Order: sequence, then structure tokens, then C-alpha cells
Amino acid sequence: MAPDMGLRILLTGGQGFVGQHLKARLQDRLPGHVLLEDPMDIRDRAAVERFVRSEKPDACLHLAAVSSVARAEAGTDDAWTVNLDGTLVLAETFETYAPQASFVFVSTAEIYGASFSSGQPLDETAVIAPVNAYASSKAAADLAIGNLSQEGLHGVRLRSFTQAGTAQDKEAILPFLAAQVARIEAGQQAPVITVGQPDAGFDITDVRDACDAYISALVPPRSLPNGTVLNICSGVTRTVRSMAEDLLDVAGVSATLRVDPALASPSGLESMQGNPAAAHEALGWSTRIPWSETLVTVLNDWRYRITA
Repeated sequence: MAPDMGLRILLTGGQGFVGQHLKARLQDRLPGHVLLEDPMDIRDRAAVERFVRSEKPDACLHLAAVSSVARAEAGTDDAWTVNLDGTLVLAETFETYAPQASFVFVSTAEIYGASFSSGQPLDETAVIAPVNAYASSKAAADLAIGNLSQEGLHGVRLRSFTQAGTAQDKEAILPFLAAQVARIEAGQQAPVITVGQPDAGFDITDVRDACDAYISALVPPRSLPNGTVLNICSGVTRTVRSMAEDLLDVAGVSATLRVDPALASPSGLESMQGNPAAAHEALGWSTRIPWSETLVTVLNDWRYRITA
């Protein structure tokens, strides 16, 4: 029997943007898996312990988080209690009641923060220097998982860079641009794309590729050393200006770019670029979906959404 057959996977955050794509990829990649989901509050230690003890998961993919920089800034307490306290409850429960299980924590490249000012692609040795509440809470959780991994947790930390795909919130950069291009194409908006920082750079991975990396970190179980840290990224930085131009090319329409400083990224970062070499080596993973396909996918999503 294949090692993934019957693998019992606890997924947190499964109703979110990434979670929905991840479930689809799990069906394709691990058709014999058993998906465990529960609407429990991960901050509720008694509920989490009860679930883990009864369901006996073989692995955990931990996505649940206050994942928006703006929302984290607006409600700092929730960001810390969910992103840090909830992660600790979950990880400590696995360490105690499911010590054989793999625990994959989806962290974020935002934790590198000020280190991006070097202008170089960052690898996993870059200094953690968060610059906002979201990044700070995730950094604390990331470090906590690293510490618990030294004590016996089979923890893996995946530091994800920007992702893009269907059904994504409009505040993410590529959907933000695609929504405007779709409205211009449909005659619902003047041919002007408004942006905050046209020269800001993003390292963007198609969400389907990112989900494949998350799954590869699970199978076979415990294939990675405890505490492993991997950047999940493309290694290519694209400016907001270039992304807008690419989308306009796909749509076959013209528009000018207008800068509104009020729309500057709430993260406070001007450019993010990662080095994916470690993930390539450890997981045999690399991005496979061409940028052109990601553009068409996201634009088509917004073409449908503005008419639905």
C-alpha cells in the first residue's frame, strides 16, 4: 500500500483561499487520504486536545490564521491570539497526543520584513525582522514551532511568499489589478488602473504550485528533519507596473497607470524576493505553472465575478 493511503490529515483553515485549493490538490495527489476538519477554535485547548485524541491524525497542515496585514493591524489582539496562541495550542497538542505525526506550519515570508531591504533574494538564513502586527505574530509562531521541534515535535515551517489564484480576496495584489482590468475590458471602469506603489516588487507563486509544496512536505511522513524551514516562492520578482501591463496584454486593452499613495501596501515592504533552492532540494518541488497561465486564470476569475 502506498505510504499516503489512508493518511489522516488534520487541515486547519480549510475554508480559506489557500485551503480550498489545497483540498482540491489533495484529491489529486493523495486520493486515499482522510481529511479531518473541524470548526473548532484552535485557541480552545480542551477542544483541540479532544479532537486530536479522538481522531488520531497522522499529519497536520496548519493554515488557519488572521492572514491579512490590514486586518491584523485593525485587530492586533486577534492576530496574536490566533496566529501565535492558536498555533501553540495546536502544536503542543500534537507533541503530546500525536508525537508521531508530521506538523506542517504554513508561515509567511513577511517575517523577513526589513531584511528585504538588502535587495537580494532571501534564503532561509535571512534575519527575521517583521515590520507589522501580522508578520510579528507569525514570526513568533514560526520561532515557537522551531523550538518545539527541538523538543520532539515533527515540525516543518514553510515560509510562503505571495500567492495568486481563483477566489482570492481583492486586496491581494494580482486580483487587485485583475479586477480593474476586467472592469475596463467590460466598460465598467475608465481605462485607468489605480495603484499605490507601481515599482513595488512581489515574488508570486501560483497557489496550485504552493499547495503542491505543502503536500510534498507531508509525503512520505517525517521525510524532513524536525524544524526544517523552507521558502516557498518562485525566485522571480515582478513589479506592480509590469503585472498591470501583463494583464492588459492578456485582455487586449489599453490603460494608463495612476498612483494613489493611499493605496500603498499595508505591509510597508517595497520589494520581496526569495530563493527557492532549499525547497527544490528538500522536496523535489519547483513551480510548474507558467506566469501566463496564472494571469489568464486570475483574469478569467474576475471576468466572471464582475458579471455574476
